[in-house]
Amino acid sequence: MGRHWTNEEILQEIKKRAWYHKIQLRPGIVTPGIEQLVDLWNMTRQSRGHISYAGKRVLDLASFDGMWSFEAEKLGASLVVATDCLHLLYSNFEFCKNILQSKVVPFYNITPYKLWEGLQVLLMDDVTVPLPFPKQIYYNKFDVVQHLGLLYHLRDPMWTLSQSRSVLKTGGHLLLETACILDMNQSMMVYNGPPGKQNRLYSDITTWWLPTVPCLMEMLRGTMFEPIPESIRTIPSGSLGGYEGGRISLVARAIPASEMDREAYAELLRIYRNPGLVPDYL
Repeated sequence: MGRHWTNEEILQEIKKRAWYHKIQLRPGIVTPGIEQLVDLWNMTRQSRGHISYAGKRVLDLASFDGMWSFEAEKLGASLVVATDCLHLLYSNFEFCKNILQSKVVPFYNITPYKLWEGLQVLLMDDVTVPLPFPKQIYYNKFDVVQHLGLLYHLRDPMWTLSQSRSVLKTGGHLLLETACILDMNQSMMVYNGPPGKQNRLYSDITTWWLPTVPCLMEMLRGTMFEPIPESIRTIPSGSLGGYEGGRISLVARAIPASEMDREAYAELLRIYRNPGLVPDYL
């Protein structure tokens, strides 16, 4: 059991910290978070309504303060794993976890490019079995992967979608939210430019790419996901370098090999294309 915090102690501790998320710790006590993102978060919650969390194993990427992890737990998930590689934010997560008496498991040393490698201890029943692994040791894959506010911050966005698919059960769901370009029918991504003054979309050195909506849908299908049309929500954000920028949230289902082109599936099985992806026929 951790220490007992009074409401006044919690409020004083909250004031000492910088917060990204709004997290309800007790009735009437919510971390400040970024007010401008509330509409975006509510949009994502609308998409999330197309997923049942009851009894599910959930992986939350780029957890920051942990809002989405703690909400998944409240929705009935049997296991929630929070990952990030920003160590400065871990103290906020740990503080909230203690107050909420949460069972969310933190892995704040995991890159979204190496989910299969970093999370093997959670994915396998028997790590003593030599390669190639039999099918039964993959029963610990996740039912839901939350990939929120992350894709456009990655230099290799499609790689992280492949990694998400590798740790997700066939038939499981990806909850995705990202910045995007809303006003183009072409399938393309616009590069934000090298970090610095050359940025053409966001004046943000952590933003690398903005996909068009058709591009995002094709990227998902190319990594064995099928977007659920009724889950798609968008919010426009205005002109970005001559493009209509915005945000999009959606749910995509992890599809089996039978719903893919046979040759495309064989290519994805190459270890350097999609590490950790298990052939359906094993």
